[in-house]
Amino acid sequence: MFGLLLILIAFSGHTEDAASLINIGENHYQLREQEEELQNAIENFGKALKAEPSSYEAAWRLSMAYWYQGNFSSSDKKPVFEKGIAAGKKAVENNPRKCEGHFWLGINYALLAESSGAFTALGLVDDVKNEISYAMDIDQNCECGGPQRVLGKLYAKLPWFKGGSKKKAVAYLKQSLELCPKDTQSRIFLAEIYKDQGEKMKAIELLRTVEGMEAPPQWIPETKANKLSAGKMIRELQKSQHGKD
Repeated sequence: MFGLLLILIAFSGHTEDAASLINIGENHYQLREQEEELQNAIENFGKALKAEPSSYEAAWRLSMAYWYQGNFSSSDKKPVFEKGIAAGKKAVENNPRKCEGHFWLGINYALLAESSGAFTALGLVDDVKNEISYAMDIDQNCECGGPQRVLGKLYAKLPWFKGGSKKKAVAYLKQSLELCPKDTQSRIFLAEIYKDQGEKMKAIELLRTVEGMEAPPQWIPETKANKLSAGKMIRELQKSQHGKD
């Protein structure tokens, strides 16, 4: 009897259900600024997906974690975004009627495009548009105005022959901010457009707003990074402005 109990304890110690692994991964992801914590999050989301291959929650979170790693932590970005795409595809396969899978698949496509040569990047544009549009159709406020934010950045960067339009970009980014007033990223993207259009004071006004914003609990690392970017952009804009005086 005692031997059987030991076997059961040992067995239970080696089996973790997907929900528990996702929760562990979430706890690590909250500390994602630390590379080791981010890696632990990725490992636990991956284990959860392996334990339950049909888990939508594990798959989209894994895609999101790869996005963060590629965007903020990794020097070799393309393989990371490719892993994010694979996880995003799995999420969409597991539940095509929820928005997060489409969103994180689309944003990993977008960042893979940014990390690739021009020819490859243009070939990924339709994939980005399709997935982000699916996410927006399912939930206008998916990931707090996320689809509109991505489309705003996309239309700002696309050449005219692929549908690029600063007017569309501004409209999408303003929609994103209406849905998610505490977002800093859309303000950064808008400021970049105003800078490119020579409207430096409008850009600086937006960037100063970013500098003074309080980070929502779920976006502390991203907001910190955006505050640093805003400060750098302000200094560059002021320097260029003084140079013309």
